[in-house]
Amino acid sequence: MKDWGSKTVARSGAAESNGPKPRKRAAASRLDDARARMYQELIFESAECVFGEKGFEGATMQDIASEAGVSLKTVYAAFAGKQELYGAIMHARGRAMLEAVDAARLPLSDPIEKLVAGTRAFVQFLFDNRDWMRLHARSRHSWAVRPEDEEAGQLWDEGHKSHSELLRAGIKSGVFWEDDPDETAVMIHGLIRVHVAHALSRDETDAKTVANRLIARLLRMVCRDSVKLREVG
Repeated sequence: MKDWGSKTVARSGAAESNGPKPRKRAAASRLDDARARMYQELIFESAECVFGEKGFEGATMQDIASEAGVSLKTVYAAFAGKQELYGAIMHARGRAMLEAVDAARLPLSDPIEKLVAGTRAFVQFLFDNRDWMRLHARSRHSWAVRPEDEEAGQLWDEGHKSHSELLRAGIKSGVFWEDDPDETAVMIHGLIRVHVAHALSRDETDAKTVANRLIARLLRMVCRDSVKLREVG
């Protein structure tokens, strides 16, 4: 009597041995994913540098490919186009910047200390990401105006809300002027933009010095006359 079951198993095993095993396929898939992430990070950083040097309008995808040392085809395989790549940079760095500011403010309760710590963290982040700072300086968009792009607008809303809540807390505790906190928050956005662009135009490299000047201006703007401005050096 023939053992059909044994032969079936044997054929099945032979078929599996002829093709890639599941474990090998999984390893190959992980390797492909890792390679794709590596190219995305390389292209992301290269694009940030190119956009910082040439601005969005002046930069081309070929410029980015040359900076990254990859083919134009590889760039388009990672990002659909220049606008998508630019948006990815703005969103990723913007999110990281907000997180850095929030982390600096979190352990503090005093409104003035929060303003000082958050501003210092913001300036330090820009100096640690100078290409992104140059990119912003080249942008024609005012920081005092909410961007139309949905993701950029959401980040702007979060930053604006954070400043407004801080100003409200300072008003409530009597250390800040009783001005409209939403309007003052917009003014702060504009002041920071001008201050950073000016520092960049002068090729300043000391983040602490730049932050101290900005903090002094912010405190003069929002603090009541009765409040003794604290040393920020």
